[in-house]
Amino acid sequence: MNLLLNQRDLYIRGDQAVWKGRIDGEQRDWMRWHQLMECTDLLVDPNLNQSVVFLGFCSDEGVARNQGRVGAKDGPGAIRNVLANLPVHFSSKLTLKDAGDIFLKDCDLESAQLALGYAVSSILKAGGFPVVLGGGHEVTYGHYLGIKDFVADGGHKVGIINLDAHLDMRALAGGQGNSGTGFYQIEADREGIGQSFHYMAIGIQEISNTNGLINYAKSKHTQIIERRDLVPGKLNAIKEQIEVFASQVDYIYLTVDLDVFAAPYAPGVSALAFNGIVPDDLFFDLYSAIMGLPNLKSMDIAELNPYFDIDARTAKLAADLIFKFLNRF
Repeated sequence: MNLLLNQRDLYIRGDQAVWKGRIDGEQRDWMRWHQLMECTDLLVDPNLNQSVVFLGFCSDEGVARNQGRVGAKDGPGAIRNVLANLPVHFSSKLTLKDAGDIFLKDCDLESAQLALGYAVSSILKAGGFPVVLGGGHEVTYGHYLGIKDFVADGGHKVGIINLDAHLDMRALAGGQGNSGTGFYQIEADREGIGQSFHYMAIGIQEISNTNGLINYAKSKHTQIIERRDLVPGKLNAIKEQIEVFASQVDYIYLTVDLDVFAAPYAPGVSALAFNGIVPDDLFFDLYSAIMGLPNLKSMDIAELNPYFDIDARTAKLAADLIFKFLNRF
């Protein structure tokens, strides 16, 4: 693992100076996250049992390759800025840890994804729950590589739930991956090692995906739940579909591309969705069902672009998703 992580231009440990904010008191009921955050270095084999471990992926090279608007490399910092001041509502049995950031060097996305994979794997092996802060949606393939290493015995089935307006399953361009190829790469890798591909995409919009891509995804047995299906009359059926999907695998990885949300709530993304999901009670009912899956083992937030955000709306939405996740403990 250390071959890549030991390069300090690819990995920097967590920085306590980042976690600062208002102090309302020293008793737990009055505390905010920055008062409880512990920073750690993945190179020293820390004990991460009962820990939610934050890890930044500071890359938007995949977005650039995908001809999107760049800026998501600074997403991890923007999310941390909001997380720092959140009030503590989670269990006292849980520890918050910041493992630092993975960086890009010389536009070498592939090495950064490998480093991310090693980092995610080391968190899982140390007993932690990784929450990766993106970064472009090229984070998906790197995150998957870590899961693959963690379940290296080959006997575990991995299922991925993607909240996204896009399927992100396009073929490589010029032999290179980008922010829109992650699931194509994962499916090819699973097939190459003789393992099944389990992928559920929620929030997909026809306007954001070609017919060819939709048909290709279906040919690979992708379960597609479109944005237009997220209505009260279909909610229970969708929740049941999610539960059945999760019951067929051993490991659930959730990835949230913030462009799945409607533009007024998530203006700061790489590819804006004017008619995306509204983060209302219906959505959070669905989100709670995913959070409650017993085999949910890791998650990431992708595509926050702070340069296009308005009043930190998108960063606050990302933070709220993480806040609600921690409250499951």
